[in-house]
Amino acid sequence: MMIDKVELRVPNFVPYTPEFGKLYQDLRKDPKGPFRSSAHYLGVADLREYGHPVILHTHNTHDKKGNFKLELIEAGDKSYRKMAQEITGIFDVEPGQLELMRVDLAADIEGVPVSWFQQNARARFKRWTAQIGTLEASVEYSEMGRCGVETIYFGKRPNVIRIYDKVAERQHRYGQMVARLKRRDAIQIPSFEDVFGHASTGITLTRVERQIAGGRIPERFGTFRKLSGIGEFDPFTNLIYVGVGKPEPNPNDYELTEFLAGMQVRTMVERDGIHRFLQFANKHSKRNGARIVKRYQDFLPQDGCFISPRGLQERYRASVSKQLAA
Repeated sequence: MMIDKVELRVPNFVPYTPEFGKLYQDLRKDPKGPFRSSAHYLGVADLREYGHPVILHTHNTHDKKGNFKLELIEAGDKSYRKMAQEITGIFDVEPGQLELMRVDLAADIEGVPVSWFQQNARARFKRWTAQIGTLEASVEYSEMGRCGVETIYFGKRPNVIRIYDKVAERQHRYGQMVARLKRRDAIQIPSFEDVFGHASTGITLTRVERQIAGGRIPERFGTFRKLSGIGEFDPFTNLIYVGVGKPEPNPNDYELTEFLAGMQVRTMVERDGIHRFLQFANKHSKRNGARIVKRYQDFLPQDGCFISPRGLQERYRASVSKQLAA
């Protein structure tokens, strides 16, 4: 569990540090350099290859002041102090005063697949959900590049909960890194385990991630300095876990019509997930979905692995507190 990504608004009058200013001029002069224009900024560059794990966005085209954005990536591996050092390595500024534009708060759950969340988790107050494609009968996914990655979205950007297969995502990133190093004729290529700290196969790791941006960041965490208190914030409070059901309901325990209806509920939840089933039930029953789920709760899927909201919150707080204190 960690602060995984941070985006900060940097006023256009804030100068670069002398060291980075020289690198910036060299990169901007290079026609093969990393800077490219985007829909919202005159220049965008991924600077990881140049010793800065950030993406720099210069001169916002929709902002009369032309402010910049600094995107701290791979922040989950860094302490709060280290993130501050990354900022001051590029801009000559006191980082605490910079406005927070986006923050991603994440929790990694070992041994629990995306399919469990797909069947058992729903989001309170979220009317929209997207699950794209079909990996197998009971699992849906969205593709990331050429790699099929199981992903569930609750909500819409800029305020979304995303649940995805972290190992598959890292396999995709590792393939990109290897291809990049080979193009540069690198003499030595690190192994997957050296890069990510675990094997590329034989492990189940699901990331539950809350992305908050676009004015949705709570005011009490509105600047980089205030981010130091975000351990008291529960980013997953709107996730609800069903956590009930029976491995295989006995038809002798129910009336025939109740058993048939319950097994249909079970089939739909296994196929579409609890969140989509509730949407369906609410649409066709004058918003009695929760009542239907409670009535047929014995028939909901149960596979023995259950993540409680309190357990997820406690893990998040403990890990973020260590990250901020380091």
